[in-house]
Amino acid sequence: MKKVSSLTALLVIILSLAMVSIIIAQQPGGDRNRPNRQQERQQFDPAEMMNRRVNQIMEQLKPSADEAAVLKPMIESILQTRMTQSTEMRELVNGLREAVNAKDTEKIKSSLANIKAKREANRLKMEQMGKGLAELLTLEQEASLTVAGVVNSDGMGGFIGGFGGGPGAPGQDRGNRPGGERQRQN
Repeated sequence: MKKVSSLTALLVIILSLAMVSIIIAQQPGGDRNRPNRQQERQQFDPAEMMNRRVNQIMEQLKPSADEAAVLKPMIESILQTRMTQSTEMRELVNGLREAVNAKDTEKIKSSLANIKAKREANRLKMEQMGKGLAELLTLEQEASLTVAGVVNSDGMGGFIGGFGGGPGAPGQDRGNRPGGERQRQN
């Protein structure tokens, strides 16, 4: 009888320690093998993210090898430009924020003017790049890239934006035309 109660007590202790371990591991910072957010940010690789994004888009478009050789660099260029523009705009907005916090009216005026001018220049550049790419696409490809935020975009999509479904999505017929001619209704 003494042996059974000792065994039961030992089993209760082991189960209690196991439960405590599980609970501690689920607490923030409880898993010491997992990197914290700062380490995760340091491990973030924009080039890797860009490469995954471009590959995802190319997979969605399913271009021929010849088409891919032309389209891929153009898509990469658009996404890279958008990422650069985003960084530049973030810096300008931070400057405006500092001016507002300092209540410096002249600096606020000049920061606002710089932001407006930069946004317009960015819009025109992206519009030009998007038109150049769109001229090479089938209607379905253009629709897919529009959904992805790469072309015909207000700049809110693209590099970070989603690329879900839509024309050309996996499992759907892209409606390829012989010779890759573009059929567009004007």
